[in-house]
Amino acid sequence: MRVAIATPYYKECPDILRRCLDSVRAQTYPHIVHYMVADGHPQSEVIAEYPQVKHIVLPQAHANFGCTPRGIAAQCALAEEADVVCFLDADNLFVPGHVASVVQTYEEASRAGRPLDAVFSSRYLFLPGHEHLRMVPAADEAPGSDFVDTNCISLSRSAGFLWGVWCQLPRSLTPICDRAICGLMKHHQLHVAWTKQHTVLYESNWRQHYVQAGLPPPETGLHDKLLHNVGKGLTPEETWALLRVRWNVSKN
Repeated sequence: MRVAIATPYYKECPDILRRCLDSVRAQTYPHIVHYMVADGHPQSEVIAEYPQVKHIVLPQAHANFGCTPRGIAAQCALAEEADVVCFLDADNLFVPGHVASVVQTYEEASRAGRPLDAVFSSRYLFLPGHEHLRMVPAADEAPGSDFVDTNCISLSRSAGFLWGVWCQLPRSLTPICDRAICGLMKHHQLHVAWTKQHTVLYESNWRQHYVQAGLPPPETGLHDKLLHNVGKGLTPEETWALLRVRWNVSKN
């Protein structure tokens, strides 16, 4: 099974990019292709340190939470015959067994005669400068919930029509792109399963997670304000037209 990992990057510092790249290079599963897509701000010197990585440079920035470059990476992977795509943002990491656990879940389901369209993993949270933290998110990020973080999602070729959907998201929905994608997966009644393993490390800049850790939230750099205008100016009909799928945003 050939696995692609799609990583958009924008203006992250080199050390953060290397942290992400190193986590992919450390995967125990061997059949991986890592796509790094520069959203208008390429760091070719850093990527050159990882000759196995496929580097795609977009000539201008979209600055839409990685949605356009993420979708482009996934579409390239689909065209180059990947069987599964995993998504990893540049400021997050996979533990070494992440891809292996995803592949194992797909293969076990296939052998049982229940092939899957998507496999979800679980994540630990940590805060910038506190990489040692391993916090468990709220209970709604669990099997049976309607939300899965982007970095915990993988899609098989049977769900190939969704690999590039990130590129179609209206800009006002991009701050909640994972919730939008989860809504589409639910709408299409994909066959999904969870690995039930915490193999994603997610760097959080949300106030609630500082509170959860018992640390004072910083005065700047939090992401909470990004949600103030989500979906602003869009009717459900306009959203369906932009996504080319009937999806009721009021329920997600």
